[in-house]
Amino acid sequence: MSGKFERRPAMDRMLAFLRLHPKGSVVVIIDDISRFARDVQAHISLRQTLSDAGGILESPSIEFGEDSDSRLVEHMLASVAQHQREKNAEQTSNRMKGRMMNGYSVFSAPIGYKYKKTGSHGKLLTRDEPVASIIQEALEGYASRRFGSQVEIKRFFEDQPEFPKDMPNGQIRQQKVSDILNRVIYAGYIEHERWDISRRKGYHEPIISLETY
Repeated sequence: MSGKFERRPAMDRMLAFLRLHPKGSVVVIIDDISRFARDVQAHISLRQTLSDAGGILESPSIEFGEDSDSRLVEHMLASVAQHQREKNAEQTSNRMKGRMMNGYSVFSAPIGYKYKKTGSHGKLLTRDEPVASIIQEALEGYASRRFGSQVEIKRFFEDQPEFPKDMPNGQIRQQKVSDILNRVIYAGYIEHERWDISRRKGYHEPIISLETY
């Protein structure tokens, strides 16, 4: 069982299974306490929920007990696991932030781009054809007033068989059009306000010029 198990519906199915059996007759095994829950509060809550449902929690890495000393050790180990998880997340975030400050996109590739592994730059955004050219035509057409509104761009995208649709009826959401029009990444730049990373030139190939954007 992993830390994500505290989320339903998997948790509901297991609790229902436990309640069908006599209390204390079913053992729930976790490989390590760090895999049980995302933080100490969730650990305590999930531990109590399992106990109330009649389950017995066991692990090859720790002996669970109900006395005060066993509880203290258990909560300390859960706290250490939470700290390690948060520290790993901080380090990952810092690495991503540093790479972005150097001019590289670190998030999921926007539509029209894909990541390609290169020798000198690592994973780098590259044009994903033919979608990149479709987006280029739409953005340049909007800048030149060939398309007078976002609705016209939406229809243009929907008329292109190669452009990925996000609705069963073959249409795309208007929000997707708005997102494409407002992302400076298509002009070869990157920025991320939440990380205080101001607009800067990226290493990826632009789909349109900054002037067109």
